[in-house]
Amino acid sequence: MGQRIYSIGFGLTLLLGLVLAQAQGPGNLDPAVRQRLQAYQSVFELSSTVRLLLEMDGQKGLSFTKAQAQRLLPLLKRLQTLPDLKPAEAEKIMAEIEDKILTPAQLKWLDTRRLEMQRARQNRQGPPQGDGQGQRPPGQGPGGGAFQALLRGEPFNPFRQGRAQEDLKALIARLEKR
Repeated sequence: MGQRIYSIGFGLTLLLGLVLAQAQGPGNLDPAVRQRLQAYQSVFELSSTVRLLLEMDGQKGLSFTKAQAQRLLPLLKRLQTLPDLKPAEAEKIMAEIEDKILTPAQLKWLDTRRLEMQRARQNRQGPPQGDGQGQRPPGQGPGGGAFQALLRGEPFNPFRQGRAQEDLKALIARLEKR
């Protein structure tokens, strides 16, 4: 349970970044859009976790074993096929990865890396001011067109395009070589 605390904090920070990328300030975001973004927090968290798993696998002493790769591959391949990744499914996959596949050392690295990224993001953004400085135009935030689909209430799976898709494919390719 303690390991999930950092995940939640990281997911909230990522969510805040997505909200700010979409609107000029947090007060300008439609409440329905804000609610939808909050509902998909676990999907955003899973997307960033896949990126971190790819990074972690290259770290000395933290690479995935053949047994871990065999357990991860079906979960990761499933992400490629879902037209709409629902938050409940993302939570289930995150729990499987964190609670049943990763070692304590891998979890510690993941949590530490999430905190580092959160601090770096906070240092770049500073406290939310709503002044629009340093923010991307709508549609240029994480997920690009897929993110826009989510805001419109359309099916959303970040692993079907853009950086999340690239990271997922790279991780799957690496794990298939084990």
